[in-house]
Amino acid sequence: MTKKTTAVETQHTDLVSPFLTGVIQFCKKNKQGVLTALVILVLAAAIGSFYSARQQKLAEESWAAYYTAQVAILTEGEEAGFKQIDALAEKYKGTNAAQYALLLKGDLLYANENFAQAADVYKQLSDAKNPTVNSIAALSQAAALQAAQDYKGSIDVISKFIEKNPKHFALAQAYMTLASSQELAGNKEEALAAYKHLLEAYTKTYFGVYAKDKITELQK
Repeated sequence: MTKKTTAVETQHTDLVSPFLTGVIQFCKKNKQGVLTALVILVLAAAIGSFYSARQQKLAEESWAAYYTAQVAILTEGEEAGFKQIDALAEKYKGTNAAQYALLLKGDLLYANENFAQAADVYKQLSDAKNPTVNSIAALSQAAALQAAQDYKGSIDVISKFIEKNPKHFALAQAYMTLASSQELAGNKEEALAAYKHLLEAYTKTYFGVYAKDKITELQK
């Protein structure tokens, strides 16, 4: 039994030794290249660590700025809060905090019936990398444009949303906005087509029931 074990260990050593020897010889022959590779690896690790720390710091600072803007809205009014949000969006552009801050600004403008201004704010988020923010902004922009009586603008925005998001959970709402904007724009056939899609795709929901009534109304 001992002899067999020794034989296996010897065989294993014989396999590993040449490999290690080869590595050592390679390093000796290519000393400069190996050192360069090591320096690159160290720099890459250092840069990665710095980037991670930087991103964490940006996230913390941007959310702190968002909180400050919310406090300003509550204590000093919307004008002061909006200035804080604009400063945040500029300094921390593209961060989640900046994107949600702009959504808040748009929602407050919409709530106060400043529909055109709200639509402009939502438009700033059309390229948002956060998918949730991007979707909410598109739906809200279309609704704001409709409320501002810019029906063509509303139709364009919501049509692009539907095309890009054929399986989105808010697709029913998107078709509802499309149908109503088409109807308000006087595009009867297009409105009927959108309402019929709602009826077929969401028959037993509020959207389907509403669409059925609208189809009956438009076909009179």
